[in-house]
Amino acid sequence: MVTSIDVMEGESKVSGERPVLVSVIMPTYNRRNYIRESLDSVLAQDFSDFEVIVVDDGSTDGTEEVVRPYQDRIRYIRQENRGAGAARNIGIRKARGQYIAFMDSDDLSKPHHLKCLSSFLDRNPECAMVVSNGGYLEGNYRNRSTIISSKRVKRLEQRGVTVKELFDGRVVRLQGTMTRKSVLEEVGLLDEWFRLSYDLDIALRIIKDHQIGFINEEVYLWRQHGDNISSNDELRSRENLRALEKLAVDFPEGVEQIGTRAFYNLCAHRYYRLAKALYRKGDKRDSHEALRQAIALRPFSIKYRLYSIHWFAKDFAAPRE
Repeated sequence: MVTSIDVMEGESKVSGERPVLVSVIMPTYNRRNYIRESLDSVLAQDFSDFEVIVVDDGSTDGTEEVVRPYQDRIRYIRQENRGAGAARNIGIRKARGQYIAFMDSDDLSKPHHLKCLSSFLDRNPECAMVVSNGGYLEGNYRNRSTIISSKRVKRLEQRGVTVKELFDGRVVRLQGTMTRKSVLEEVGLLDEWFRLSYDLDIALRIIKDHQIGFINEEVYLWRQHGDNISSNDELRSRENLRALEKLAVDFPEGVEQIGTRAFYNLCAHRYYRLAKALYRKGDKRDSHEALRQAIALRPFSIKYRLYSIHWFAKDFAAPRE
């Protein structure tokens, strides 16, 4: 059910129903401590041909009250809790813009964000989506000053965005993308099964029949905090494996572009990451099974076999209850 802050039915009113070039979709769930700063950053663009659609995914912390003062400058939609993918999809369906941008309600948009990406799509009609760079709100993170490293930026500028590059978790983050609404509708919007890797999944479905462009501009700032779902290694690994399975079934040409051996290596690495995440939380049986899958895909990997031996020895030496 969709409700609003005004009449609890439909959506909050904004002036007019005029078309705009860009629709910015901001899903939110219990982000009252961050959403005001995020909204202010989007509304402070050096570009005016856009609308902001906030989709509240059933917040219970008073987010609605924080958003209320913005009701004349945004479109606010509230739904029962269905997840961020569903929230983004309802925003896409309601959007009046030709281009769709996304913003998380705990991150910040830089003033040139929308102008930079919309101008790229204007200049490059062959591109369905453009991917850009981002920075870290609190400064360098893991010795990087930008989300996409300078080394990977060089590859993207030389080769463009390829299927293989999409599997680097830092290349496609929805906050740093802008996509033609017609293409999102063509490929079927976001897959709501995903909780974290919907950006990877949608990019893979787009690149099947369209080009994805890249521009090395830092257009958003990512905020690190204790509630970041992106830090969930187990979930990311499982969802990346699901995306790889979908790629093999729905886009075998993409596997050919990556190369069969490289594809198996990608799968093996995700199983290895999953195994480590499971072992850290004490799920030894499933961690050994995930590592076994990694070894089956890369039987000559010394690292994977050493981990297997180390974990077996550690578990064998552990005191029995």
